[in-house]
Amino acid sequence: MPVSRLRASLILALALALALAACGSSGPAFTAFPGGDITPPPLAAADTVYNPPRPAPDLALTDASGQPFDLASLRGTLSLVYFGYTHCPDVCPTTLADLRTAVTAFGKPVKVVFVTIDPARDTAPVIKTYLDAFKAGFIGLTGTDAQIAAVAKAWGVGYSAEPADSSGSYSMIHTSESYLVDASGQLRNHIPFGATADFVASLLRTASGG
Repeated sequence: MPVSRLRASLILALALALALAACGSSGPAFTAFPGGDITPPPLAAADTVYNPPRPAPDLALTDASGQPFDLASLRGTLSLVYFGYTHCPDVCPTTLADLRTAVTAFGKPVKVVFVTIDPARDTAPVIKTYLDAFKAGFIGLTGTDAQIAAVAKAWGVGYSAEPADSSGSYSMIHTSESYLVDASGQLRNHIPFGATADFVASLLRTASGG
């Protein structure tokens, strides 16, 4: 396997381990890299690129105002898409905060789209309240179980619910990448959890043509 692909695989393996450990109540601990090192290799832009870019799957869901949403409505603007859930204790809010910082650093309009993988709890009003706390104009999407499952599959996102505790509370295990879609609707980058805001801002600059 080429070194760049191996580095990307290792980075994504750690990102998944982070998501499992943080969003799940009984997920595994950090995955060690060869030699016992738990520090991932430096992340390079090339590790995140879709080569060639491909059309982003649609997001035919319901927004936080209860209105139908179509990803095509964002054409002409860069967008960042993230799948998560509002009860996530750390990975999801950390990612959204980092994306907000990245967009601010980039300095040009970018739409951040949050797609729930927990529609049973994440109704449109719940998502609206959750995202309003970020004060960044994020777009929130929900739908039926079948709609979310179909959309997640199209984007290559995996998720599952852990067993509920005695109070009925449960955590979700899910893919923790963010996805950069350019102004023409092409998927440009898949960005692992833990990527810095500066790194994401650099990807936005590249996708915008400078």
